[in-house]
Amino acid sequence: MECAVLKAVADRYVMQRAEQERLRADQRVVVAELAEALTARAPDGLDPQFRALFDRAADDRARKRVIVDQIASLTDTSARSLHARLTGHA
Repeated sequence: MECAVLKAVADRYVMQRAEQERLRADQRVVVAELAEALTARAPDGLDPQFRALFDRAADDRARKRVIVDQIASLTDTSARSLHARLTGHA
């Protein structure tokens, strides 16, 4: 019961704030543009361990999975930095 109350409080006062929704919308744009940029230039732009996986991937689906895994491994800061570097957007 305590966990349910804490989750409800966090949802109401943290997750549903207008600025949080704007932040999540911005993050969705960064992730989508990052995926697009990495896909367009892959394997260039991938970290070495992901580049090796990309090179060994059997098909397009497996290569796309490698790109998704690279993005999932990033922190918010590193995602924004890589996004800026690959797209020229600050």
